[in-house]
Amino acid sequence: METTPKISVIMSAYNESFDELSRSINSILNQTFQNIEFIIVSDNPDNQDIKTAVYEANDQRIKFIENKENIGLVRSLNRAISKATGNFIARMDADDISRKTRLKDELQYMQKNNLDVVGSFIEIIDERGIVQKSAMRFPVTASQVKVFMRWGNCLAHPTWLAKSNVYQDLNGYRNVPRCEDYDFILRAIAHGYKVGNIPKVELSYRIRQSGVSKSHETEQFLLRDYLAKNMKQIDLLTEDTITDFLNSEKFRRQLEQLSYYKREKQMIKTGSSIEKIKSTVQILKSRFFWRDIVEKTSLLLREHI
Repeated sequence: METTPKISVIMSAYNESFDELSRSINSILNQTFQNIEFIIVSDNPDNQDIKTAVYEANDQRIKFIENKENIGLVRSLNRAISKATGNFIARMDADDISRKTRLKDELQYMQKNNLDVVGSFIEIIDERGIVQKSAMRFPVTASQVKVFMRWGNCLAHPTWLAKSNVYQDLNGYRNVPRCEDYDFILRAIAHGYKVGNIPKVELSYRIRQSGVSKSHETEQFLLRDYLAKNMKQIDLLTEDTITDFLNSEKFRRQLEQLSYYKREKQMIKTGSSIEKIKSTVQILKSRFFWRDIVEKTSLLLREHI
Protein backbone atom coordinates (compact mmCIF):
# COMPACT_ATOMS: atom_id res chain seq x y z
CA MET A 1 0.00 0.00 0.00
CA GLU A 2 1.40 3.34 -1.08
CA THR A 3 1.93 5.79 1.79
CA THR A 4 0.79 9.40 1.59
CA PRO A 5 3.77 11.71 1.00
CA LYS A 6 4.56 14.43 3.50
CA ILE A 7 4.68 18.12 2.60
CA SER A 8 6.77 20.60 4.59
CA VAL A 9 5.26 24.09 4.30
CA ILE A 10 7.77 26.88 5.02
CA MET A 11 6.88 30.44 5.98
CA SER A 12 8.85 33.44 7.23
CA ALA A 13 6.91 36.14 9.11
CA TYR A 14 8.08 39.69 9.79
CA ASN A 15 5.69 42.63 10.02
CA GLU A 16 2.31 41.04 9.34
CA SER A 17 -0.69 41.76 11.59
CA PHE A 18 -2.34 39.16 13.81
CA ASP A 19 -5.36 39.00 11.49
CA GLU A 20 -3.21 38.49 8.38
CA LEU A 21 -1.12 35.84 10.11
CA SER A 22 -4.17 33.97 11.40
CA ARG A 23 -5.84 33.89 7.99
CA SER A 24 -2.64 32.74 6.32
CA ILE A 25 -1.79 30.07 8.91
CA ASN A 26 -5.32 28.69 9.01
CA SER A 27 -5.46 28.48 5.21
CA ILE A 28 -2.62 25.94 5.44
CA LEU A 29 -3.81 24.07 8.52
CA ASN A 30 -7.26 23.63 6.97
CA GLN A 31 -5.99 22.15 3.71
CA THR A 32 -7.73 19.06 2.41
CA PHE A 33 -4.25 17.53 2.22
CA GLN A 34 -3.45 16.96 5.88
CA ASN A 35 -0.07 15.17 5.98
CA ILE A 36 1.98 18.30 6.51
CA GLU A 37 4.43 19.93 8.83
CA PHE A 38 4.22 23.71 8.96
CA ILE A 39 7.55 25.39 9.68
CA ILE A 40 7.01 29.03 10.67
CA VAL A 41 9.98 31.31 11.24
CA SER A 42 9.57 34.55 13.19
CA ASP A 43 12.14 36.98 11.77
CA ASN A 44 11.05 39.86 13.99
CA PRO A 45 11.50 39.44 17.77
CA ASP A 46 9.50 42.64 18.33
CA ASN A 47 6.37 41.43 16.54
CA GLN A 48 4.49 39.53 19.24
CA ASP A 49 1.55 38.96 16.86
CA ILE A 50 3.57 36.17 15.22
CA LYS A 51 3.97 34.16 18.41
CA THR A 52 0.36 34.84 19.43
CA ALA A 53 -1.03 33.70 16.05
CA VAL A 54 1.01 30.49 16.21
CA TYR A 55 -0.03 29.86 19.83
CA GLU A 56 -3.73 30.38 19.07
CA ALA A 57 -3.54 28.09 16.02
CA ASN A 58 -2.68 25.36 18.54
CA ASP A 59 -1.70 22.69 16.01
CA GLN A 60 0.97 20.08 16.69
CA ARG A 61 1.96 20.08 13.02
CA ILE A 62 3.50 23.54 13.48
CA LYS A 63 7.24 23.84 14.09
CA PHE A 64 7.91 27.35 15.37
CA ILE A 65 11.35 28.94 15.03
CA GLU A 66 12.19 32.33 16.54
CA ASN A 67 15.19 34.23 15.21
CA LYS A 68 17.00 36.16 17.94
CA GLU A 69 17.35 39.04 15.49
CA ASN A 70 16.17 39.97 12.01
CA ILE A 71 18.25 37.91 9.56
CA GLY A 72 16.22 38.45 6.39
CA LEU A 73 13.97 36.32 4.20
CA VAL A 74 16.65 34.20 2.51
CA ARG A 75 18.37 33.05 5.70
CA SER A 76 15.01 32.51 7.41
CA LEU A 77 13.72 30.32 4.57
CA ASN A 78 16.98 28.38 4.45
CA ARG A 79 16.70 27.84 8.20
CA ALA A 80 13.19 26.44 7.69
CA ILE A 81 14.40 24.20 4.85
CA SER A 82 17.11 22.76 7.11
CA LYS A 83 14.34 21.59 9.50
CA ALA A 84 12.06 20.17 6.79
CA THR A 85 11.47 16.42 6.78
CA GLY A 86 8.86 16.18 4.02
CA ASN A 87 9.13 14.62 0.57
CA PHE A 88 8.03 17.98 -0.80
CA ILE A 89 8.50 21.59 0.28
CA ALA A 90 5.78 24.19 -0.23
CA ARG A 91 6.14 27.94 0.16
CA MET A 92 3.68 30.23 1.88
CA ASP A 93 3.77 33.95 2.69
CA ALA A 94 2.50 35.20 6.03
CA ASP A 95 -0.06 37.61 4.56
CA ASP A 96 -1.41 35.49 1.68
CA ILE A 97 -4.29 33.02 1.71
CA SER A 98 -4.16 29.55 0.13
CA ARG A 99 -7.21 27.90 -1.37
CA LYS A 100 -8.39 24.89 0.63
CA THR A 101 -7.36 22.36 -2.03
CA ARG A 102 -4.10 24.05 -3.04
CA LEU A 103 -1.61 21.44 -1.78
CA LYS A 104 -3.67 18.48 -3.02
CA ASP A 105 -4.19 20.08 -6.43
CA GLU A 106 -0.54 21.02 -6.86
CA LEU A 107 0.78 17.63 -5.76
CA GLN A 108 -1.54 15.76 -8.12
CA TYR A 109 -0.70 18.11 -10.99
CA MET A 110 3.05 17.77 -10.33
CA GLN A 111 2.88 13.98 -10.33
CA LYS A 112 0.61 13.78 -13.38
CA ASN A 113 2.82 16.11 -15.44
CA ASN A 114 6.19 14.86 -14.19
CA LEU A 115 7.24 18.27 -12.81
CA ASP A 116 9.85 19.06 -10.15
CA VAL A 117 8.52 22.49 -9.16
CA VAL A 118 4.97 23.70 -9.63
CA GLY A 119 3.25 27.04 -9.02
CA SER A 120 -0.24 28.28 -9.78
CA PHE A 121 -2.31 31.20 -10.99
CA ILE A 122 -3.07 33.81 -8.31
CA GLU A 123 -5.75 36.27 -7.27
CA ILE A 124 -4.47 39.76 -6.37
CA ILE A 125 -5.81 41.41 -3.20
CA ASP A 126 -4.90 44.69 -1.52
CA GLU A 127 -4.07 45.52 2.10
CA ARG A 128 -7.74 45.30 3.05
CA GLY A 129 -8.25 41.96 1.30
CA ILE A 130 -10.26 43.48 -1.54
CA VAL A 131 -9.78 41.69 -4.87
CA GLN A 132 -7.89 43.80 -7.41
CA LYS A 133 -7.51 41.09 -10.04
CA SER A 134 -9.42 37.82 -9.96
CA ALA A 135 -6.87 35.80 -11.91
CA MET A 136 -3.25 36.45 -12.84
CA ARG A 137 -2.16 33.79 -15.29
CA PHE A 138 1.32 32.38 -15.89
CA PRO A 139 2.84 30.04 -18.50
CA VAL A 140 1.77 26.48 -17.75
CA THR A 141 4.20 24.07 -19.41
CA ALA A 142 7.91 23.70 -18.68
CA SER A 143 8.82 24.83 -22.21
CA GLN A 144 6.63 27.95 -21.94
CA VAL A 145 8.10 28.86 -18.55
CA LYS A 146 11.62 28.50 -19.93
CA VAL A 147 10.87 30.95 -22.76
CA PHE A 148 9.21 33.62 -20.62
CA MET A 149 11.71 33.53 -17.73
CA ARG A 150 13.81 36.05 -19.68
CA TRP A 151 11.32 38.75 -18.68
CA GLY A 152 10.68 37.84 -15.06
CA ASN A 153 9.69 35.01 -12.79
CA CYS A 154 6.83 32.87 -14.08
CA LEU A 155 6.01 31.17 -10.77
CA ALA A 156 4.50 33.21 -7.93
CA HIS A 157 6.82 32.42 -5.01
CA PRO A 158 4.19 31.73 -2.29
CA THR A 159 2.46 29.19 -4.57
CA TRP A 160 5.46 26.89 -5.01
CA LEU A 161 5.48 23.19 -4.33
CA ALA A 162 8.83 21.52 -5.02
CA LYS A 163 10.40 18.14 -4.55
CA SER A 164 12.71 18.35 -1.53
CA ASN A 165 15.69 17.15 -3.54
CA VAL A 166 15.48 20.29 -5.71
CA TYR A 167 16.14 22.47 -2.66
CA GLN A 168 18.89 20.11 -1.52
CA ASP A 169 20.61 20.07 -4.91
CA LEU A 170 20.54 23.87 -5.19
CA ASN A 171 21.53 24.39 -1.52
CA GLY A 172 18.39 26.42 -0.91
CA TYR A 173 18.13 30.10 -1.72
CA ARG A 174 21.06 32.37 -2.46
CA ASN A 175 21.50 35.87 -1.06
CA VAL A 176 20.13 37.71 -4.09
CA PRO A 177 18.28 40.74 -2.66
CA ARG A 178 14.56 40.72 -3.58
CA CYS A 179 15.22 38.31 -6.47
CA GLU A 180 15.96 35.10 -4.55
CA ASP A 181 12.93 33.34 -6.09
CA TYR A 182 13.84 34.36 -9.65
CA ASP A 183 17.44 33.24 -9.10
CA PHE A 184 16.23 29.91 -7.68
CA ILE A 185 14.00 29.09 -10.67
CA LEU A 186 16.71 30.08 -13.14
CA ARG A 187 19.12 27.71 -11.37
CA ALA A 188 16.50 24.95 -11.21
CA ILE A 189 15.95 25.14 -14.97
CA ALA A 190 19.72 25.26 -15.58
CA HIS A 191 20.04 22.04 -13.56
CA GLY A 192 17.47 20.32 -15.77
CA TYR A 193 14.48 20.42 -13.43
CA LYS A 194 11.04 20.73 -14.99
CA VAL A 195 9.04 23.72 -13.81
CA GLY A 196 5.40 24.55 -14.54
CA ASN A 197 2.12 25.99 -13.28
CA ILE A 198 -1.25 24.46 -12.55
CA PRO A 199 -3.77 26.48 -14.62
CA LYS A 200 -5.93 27.33 -11.64
CA VAL A 201 -6.03 30.09 -9.00
CA GLU A 202 -4.75 28.51 -5.77
CA LEU A 203 -3.80 31.55 -3.69
CA SER A 204 -4.82 35.13 -2.86
CA TYR A 205 -1.67 37.22 -3.19
CA ARG A 206 -1.54 40.43 -1.16
CA ILE A 207 0.00 43.53 -2.75
CA ARG A 208 1.03 46.36 -0.43
CA GLN A 209 1.73 49.85 -1.69
CA SER A 210 4.35 50.18 1.04
CA GLY A 211 5.77 46.67 0.62
CA VAL A 212 9.49 45.92 0.40
CA SER A 213 9.33 44.93 -3.28
CA LYS A 214 7.34 48.10 -4.04
CA SER A 215 9.83 50.40 -2.31
CA HIS A 216 12.83 48.70 -3.98
CA GLU A 217 11.31 47.92 -7.35
CA THR A 218 13.95 49.93 -9.28
CA GLU A 219 16.84 47.98 -7.76
CA GLN A 220 14.86 44.76 -8.15
CA PHE A 221 14.27 45.42 -11.85
CA LEU A 222 17.97 46.03 -12.53
CA LEU A 223 19.12 42.95 -10.62
CA ARG A 224 16.49 40.81 -12.34
CA ASP A 225 17.68 42.12 -15.71
CA TYR A 226 21.29 41.29 -14.75
CA LEU A 227 20.32 37.73 -13.80
CA ALA A 228 18.26 37.31 -16.98
CA LYS A 229 21.18 38.35 -19.17
CA ASN A 230 23.30 35.72 -17.42
CA MET A 231 20.62 33.01 -17.26
CA LYS A 232 22.54 30.60 -19.52
CA GLN A 233 25.50 30.73 -17.15
CA ILE A 234 23.61 31.35 -13.91
CA ASP A 235 25.73 28.89 -11.92
CA LEU A 236 28.85 30.91 -12.75
CA LEU A 237 27.38 33.84 -10.85
CA THR A 238 28.23 33.57 -7.17
CA GLU A 239 26.77 35.55 -4.28
CA ASP A 240 30.02 37.56 -4.26
CA THR A 241 29.71 38.26 -7.99
CA ILE A 242 26.16 39.51 -7.50
CA THR A 243 27.19 41.65 -4.51
CA ASP A 244 30.03 43.16 -6.56
CA PHE A 245 27.55 44.08 -9.29
CA LEU A 246 25.22 45.75 -6.77
CA ASN A 247 28.14 47.77 -5.41
CA SER A 248 29.54 48.66 -8.84
CA GLU A 249 29.64 52.00 -10.59
CA LYS A 250 27.76 50.40 -13.48
CA PHE A 251 24.83 49.51 -11.22
CA ARG A 252 24.80 53.00 -9.67
CA ARG A 253 24.77 54.56 -13.14
CA GLN A 254 21.93 52.31 -14.30
CA LEU A 255 20.00 53.13 -11.13
CA GLU A 256 20.27 56.84 -11.86
CA GLN A 257 19.24 56.35 -15.49
CA LEU A 258 16.24 54.21 -14.59
CA SER A 259 15.14 56.61 -11.84
CA TYR A 260 15.39 59.48 -14.32
CA TYR A 261 13.33 57.51 -16.85
CA LYS A 262 10.63 56.86 -14.23
CA ARG A 263 10.52 60.57 -13.30
CA GLU A 264 10.07 61.52 -16.96
CA LYS A 265 7.25 58.98 -17.29
CA GLN A 266 5.55 60.55 -14.28
CA MET A 267 6.00 64.01 -15.81
CA ILE A 268 4.01 62.90 -18.86
CA LYS A 269 1.10 62.19 -16.52
CA THR A 270 1.30 65.29 -14.33
CA GLY A 271 3.35 67.97 -16.13
CA SER A 272 2.32 70.91 -18.28
CA SER A 273 1.94 70.51 -22.05
CA ILE A 274 5.51 71.66 -22.72
CA GLU A 275 6.90 69.45 -19.94
CA LYS A 276 5.03 66.49 -21.38
CA ILE A 277 6.54 67.07 -24.81
CA LYS A 278 10.07 67.40 -23.38
CA SER A 279 9.63 64.28 -21.28
CA THR A 280 8.33 62.30 -24.27
CA VAL A 281 11.45 63.22 -26.27
CA GLN A 282 13.71 62.17 -23.38
CA ILE A 283 11.87 58.89 -22.86
CA LEU A 284 12.17 57.90 -26.51
CA LYS A 285 15.96 58.23 -26.19
CA SER A 286 16.10 55.89 -23.19
CA ARG A 287 16.94 52.21 -23.61
CA PHE A 288 14.55 51.57 -20.74
CA PHE A 289 11.64 52.70 -22.91
CA TRP A 290 12.24 49.91 -25.38
CA ARG A 291 12.93 47.48 -22.53
CA ASP A 292 9.56 48.53 -21.12
CA ILE A 293 7.81 47.86 -24.43
CA VAL A 294 9.33 44.38 -24.74
CA GLU A 295 8.53 43.49 -21.12
CA LYS A 296 4.92 44.72 -21.24
CA THR A 297 4.39 42.83 -24.50
CA SER A 298 5.84 39.64 -22.98
CA LEU A 299 3.65 40.03 -19.88
CA LEU A 300 0.58 40.42 -22.09
CA LEU A 301 1.52 37.34 -24.10
CA ARG A 302 2.34 35.44 -20.90
CA GLU A 303 -1.20 35.82 -19.62
CA HIS A 304 -2.81 34.72 -22.87
CA ILE A 305 -0.77 31.81 -24.15
